[in-house]
Amino acid sequence: MKLGRVFFISLGLALALSLFKLVGAESPFVPGKVVVKIRPGIAEPALQALLGRETKIVGEIAPLRVKVLSVPPGKEREWIERLRASPIVEYAEPVRFVRALFVPNDPYWAYQWNMNLIKAPQAWDIITGTSSVTVAIIDTGVDLDHPEFSGRIVSGWDFVNNDAYPDDDNWHGTHVAGIAGAQGNNSRGVAGVAWNVKIMPLKVLDSSGNGYDTDVAAAIVWAADRGVKVLNMSLGADESSSVLADAVDYAYRKGCLMVAAAGNEGANRVFYPAAYIQVIAVSAVNYYSGIAYYSNYGPEIEVAAPGGDGSYRVLSTVPGWYGYAAGTSMATPHVAGLAALLWSANPSLTAAQVRYCITSTAVDLGEPGRDWYYGYGVIDAAEALKAKLRLNPASISFLADSSGFVGPYTATVSVENPRCVPLSWTVRLSSTGWLTFSAVGGSLYQGATGAIRITATLPATFGFYSGQILVTGTAIGGQVVTGTVTVTLTYLKELFKIFLPLVLKG
Repeated sequence: MKLGRVFFISLGLALALSLFKLVGAESPFVPGKVVVKIRPGIAEPALQALLGRETKIVGEIAPLRVKVLSVPPGKEREWIERLRASPIVEYAEPVRFVRALFVPNDPYWAYQWNMNLIKAPQAWDIITGTSSVTVAIIDTGVDLDHPEFSGRIVSGWDFVNNDAYPDDDNWHGTHVAGIAGAQGNNSRGVAGVAWNVKIMPLKVLDSSGNGYDTDVAAAIVWAADRGVKVLNMSLGADESSSVLADAVDYAYRKGCLMVAAAGNEGANRVFYPAAYIQVIAVSAVNYYSGIAYYSNYGPEIEVAAPGGDGSYRVLSTVPGWYGYAAGTSMATPHVAGLAALLWSANPSLTAAQVRYCITSTAVDLGEPGRDWYYGYGVIDAAEALKAKLRLNPASISFLADSSGFVGPYTATVSVENPRCVPLSWTVRLSSTGWLTFSAVGGSLYQGATGAIRITATLPATFGFYSGQILVTGTAIGGQVVTGTVTVTLTYLKELFKIFLPLVLKG
């Protein structure tokens, strides 16, 4: 969808921020454009009759029932009010600007400290990603000929020029794509978080790194309709818009996991779409795991990831080569890449489960629990992919005398998989003749529970007996986890019951 020209953004951080504030104050909306959503069941001729001669439809996002209109510049507000007054219109609003959220680069170092910070090498011992997972890069496009993405680019779209060639004429999208999914272990360049995943480039920002919320919304719908699970949006707008909120909700309902950058003003506010509840909002940390000076913050922040600053910036792909950059734009694809690894390890996961596995395994920094700077913490790829086994209860006790068991002689142990990677489990007993069990094991997906039914029988002689239920779990990457339940039996010739009278005053 081609919607016109956009404003310039500077390449220097201080200048970029000052220019943004200036341009944002003078021109917060795209001139000559209005977006309108018609109510269900309303045909397009009814809208055409409402528009008249000076306004026409120049684009649409059909699944959202959204049309983009051209109106005479300077009459945007007039047309919005006119459209809002019509009973066939659900909402009408201006088209808003969005922009890439980055801090420009200077090359000071040549090591991928960011991958070590999130423990990516330990995660790669478990899985490096599979081609069954696609990550959509909603950005300035991607260098379609970069060797780091060879054979892994899937068909995308250029919403700026309205064609099927979403090549990167900036650099930002290629840099973001490399962090999420540059090919690892290929004797060249850099490694992304998820090596073997597919990359879908969706170009919504022009060569200066700027674009429109309607194009971002169209790209979100495009990716969702094509079954893409992970959507990376290293971009943002100052304000929410109905069309962007609609698109985010549309993708969320289709099972997409959306990840977006918080913003680079060092301010107490989170840009959109990151601020929507359906989206993971990502802040940036530096080499030392401290919050980067530029990173925006607020209650919407869910996790943090390496964005770099100062001398330690993030190395990734740029068109034709490699380069350094810093920003919440760089932090965001680390999270998208981790989501891709989790779906590679377990394709049956829902977006909510992937989100939980990312947030629940993050390294808690700052204030205990979720806070406005780190969210739940800095992502930990190795911990998110680590298998875990939970047994409940951890111990069981039986009691008996010559007359038989006092209380139950059976018990049930639950076997739970609290992590995202599937788990196969088996069970056995330590050497004992008085204890038996019914379960033999099985497979457990995230949140699933198995059961072991234990039965005690009376031994030939009185005494104190102890045994163990030994559970072994195996998971992707050769992971082995174990758990033990201790079972005791106290078997006495006679149990004495002591009755204590209760005396109450009065």
